[in-house]
Amino acid sequence: MEKSYQPQELETNELFKTVFRAFRLSLSGPTKEHPLPSIFHHKVFKTTNFDHTPEVLKEVVDNQQDHIKDGSGSETSQSDSAETSSFKVNSNQSVLDTSILLHDYCGYIDTSTLSQPKNQFTQTDVLQNKSVGIQKSESYSDVSENNDVSSNITCDKTTSTTFIPFLTIEDIKQDISFYTGLPNKETFYLLFEHLSVYYKCEVSDVLGGRPRKLREVDEFLMVLMRLRLGLLIQDLAQRFNISPSTCSKIFNEWLNLMYEHLEFLVAWPDRNVIKENMPDSFKRRYPNCRVIIDCTEIYTETPQSLSNKGRMYSDYKSHMTWKVLIGISPNGVITHVSDLWSGSTSDKQVTKLSKLIEKCEPGDAIMGDKGFLIADLCTPNGIHLIIPPLKKHGRLTKCEVEKTRRIANLRIHVERAMERIKNFRIIQGVVPISLHDKMSKIVFVVCALCNLMPPLIQS
Repeated sequence: MEKSYQPQELETNELFKTVFRAFRLSLSGPTKEHPLPSIFHHKVFKTTNFDHTPEVLKEVVDNQQDHIKDGSGSETSQSDSAETSSFKVNSNQSVLDTSILLHDYCGYIDTSTLSQPKNQFTQTDVLQNKSVGIQKSESYSDVSENNDVSSNITCDKTTSTTFIPFLTIEDIKQDISFYTGLPNKETFYLLFEHLSVYYKCEVSDVLGGRPRKLREVDEFLMVLMRLRLGLLIQDLAQRFNISPSTCSKIFNEWLNLMYEHLEFLVAWPDRNVIKENMPDSFKRRYPNCRVIIDCTEIYTETPQSLSNKGRMYSDYKSHMTWKVLIGISPNGVITHVSDLWSGSTSDKQVTKLSKLIEKCEPGDAIMGDKGFLIADLCTPNGIHLIIPPLKKHGRLTKCEVEKTRRIANLRIHVERAMERIKNFRIIQGVVPISLHDKMSKIVFVVCALCNLMPPLIQS
């Protein structure tokens, strides 16, 4: 049975025969007599004119050689000219292959616009020089020259590439006290210069590990911002472009460092130093006053243990609190800071546990509030206690009222010192119970920073 072909199949067979005949008769590719058939009859494409002969293509090559010149019209180099002039068109080569080889379908290509491969060192150099984003490495000496502050602080550029956070000490112009609690930038840099020596010896060299992303001065600023503004770890990590775990680790390291090496800021002065700097208001009334004491309480969260709930509950504040004893000299400098105790501890017990009595000498006087019933602790050691008189028979005499007024006028300075301490917002509000092992250090560091402020009493 003979096989019958449909009209469409016959057209397809004729098409393939035409293509085969074109390439079989001419090994140099499609020509004008045997063009490459197109299946898109309704479209017109920009293609190479296959009517060009090898001689025409050689003229195209010569024109391209004249075009490859620099702006002055001189030839590029002898090697390039040699390569170009040595190019020959093979007459046996297909015209289509020759067209593709010469790239005449896309015009002249400028080699300077082509991307060149670079090794890792070159790419890293370019990125650091451009300072793309927040990646930057600079020296503290340059910063200090611009801000007219300490020029002795330097940073090694070869250690690692640091990341500049959204807020740095260089960005703070006038609100340095708001962010750090320090009076000015000079004090900030002097304090940082003092601590950075111990930081490199005790923290950076001992712990080792990966290079830090932040500069040391940025880490110090972050710690002061947490103390002064009471910012949370998550917030600081977002501001300084680090992880919360790294932020917590940096805060703990700097807190321990400041607690150990800022003890000289909360020092117990000698008696002669106290008398030389005593204001006139104290010299007239209480020339032997050595220290003015008062207790303050810090709110905290409720612990889970029932026994700790009973110890930390304060009847005075009706809340869970920590209690700390603060002592200032007559000229307003904080000279004594106790550890934190549970809120139910009495003022007398806190004074005894803080060993304040052992610091005083016979003949000294301690000024306090009515709640400091510590006469049995002071009298055996030859220490005079200055407190407002207690009521007898429900009322005070005229002399007792006058004495109460005089003591209150002088004790107001310890209240002002408490206000400075409470301006550090990390101890404002309700402090998380998770900071129970760090609160004594935090309060001591805050008191040390308060002593860097201008004096309370202007004599």
